[in-house]
Amino acid sequence: MIYSMEIFEEITEIYNAKMRLLSWLYDEIKIQSDSGFSKDLLNEKGQKLPLNR
Repeated sequence: MIYSMEIFEEITEIYNAKMRLLSWLYDEIKIQSDSGFSKDLLNEKGQKLPLNR
């Protein structure tokens, strides 16, 4: 039972880290789009992220 609780805590930490990353990315996109950042360039760079491979 203790082992499964440790796994749950690790999964929760990973989930929280992903949410912080997505929140940061969203803020960066908002900042860049306000300064005229190209949506096509953003999509191109997004496709090159390791998550999409």
